[in-house]
Amino acid sequence: MPRKRRQGKIPTPAWEQPHSALTSTFLGRSPQFYGLVGAVLLVLAAGGVVGYAVLSDYLADRNRPNATAVRVDDVKYDLRYFTNRVKALVQSSGGAGAVSAQTAIPQMADQIVEEYIMRRFGSEKDAAATEDEINTEIATRMGLSGKDDPNFQTRFQEELARTGINETLYRDMAAATVIRKKVLDKFTAEVSASDESIRFRQILVRDQAAADDLREQIEAGGDFAALAQESSLDPVTKSNGGEVGWVPRGVLDEKIEEQLFGQEVNIITTYSTGSGAYVLQVEEKSPDRPLDENQKSVLAQKTLADWTTEKADGLTVEEFVTTNEDNARYVVERAFPQA
Repeated sequence: MPRKRRQGKIPTPAWEQPHSALTSTFLGRSPQFYGLVGAVLLVLAAGGVVGYAVLSDYLADRNRPNATAVRVDDVKYDLRYFTNRVKALVQSSGGAGAVSAQTAIPQMADQIVEEYIMRRFGSEKDAAATEDEINTEIATRMGLSGKDDPNFQTRFQEELARTGINETLYRDMAAATVIRKKVLDKFTAEVSASDESIRFRQILVRDQAAADDLREQIEAGGDFAALAQESSLDPVTKSNGGEVGWVPRGVLDEKIEEQLFGQEVNIITTYSTGSGAYVLQVEEKSPDRPLDENQKSVLAQKTLADWTTEKADGLTVEEFVTTNEDNARYVVERAFPQA
């Protein structure tokens, strides 16, 4: 009698197995193991991000002296040079207590741009700097009698070490000074011997309301000079009853000049600015008054400033100190040690 054949057991497909059977192991490891590995990887990834940020900050701080502080067209001035220039400015101004970072930093940026303009565009005014003139300017800066002083080279090297500015950039500074003087002399020579002028007086107060009040007092018979001595915030004219004196056309800001030269003699007017308000009175007018040397100098300086501004408007200028907190801190900590 044939043996009865045993029916084979058909295995249950994995997808029909109980959930615990499928998830209890994977490649011989428990789910808890892989959860731990995932957590570790997340911690390592987070640590990598933090480490990268710390490393980036470290490298940025280490390279900060080489970062660009000012760029004029394609010419870059690094933060080390800019800081040394600010430091020299602070020292020449009487120390950190005599000038603020808020004033010195923008002033130095403007000065660097102006120096670039002088070197680049001075030739338009037939102004250039020879090597002898540059050396003479350097000698003057160091308090020497001239470029032929026997101590010139020794003192110059000491000056470079003291300021931290390399010789090329230092000579560029001196060249710009020489050219600026020549351009200014040219503008001075072009000032006419006489010009339309006015004599006026002013009272500077904090706002328009105060100016209107003073105008009403003066129009009612109040003494302009006495009110100026009592109320004016302008230390230059206050003690003199508000007297400014004779001013030729072209010295004042365009808007206030237009008002003053257009108003009648002895009429009291006001003029408001962003920082205060003026009470104004034109006392005399002259269509062609002779100019003294001081007035000629002021007109030439104004012409030079306008010319420099015109040239700057045609340049691509970027400043990365006041716009970058880390760069600003770098400059302040080194140029203003007591700040």
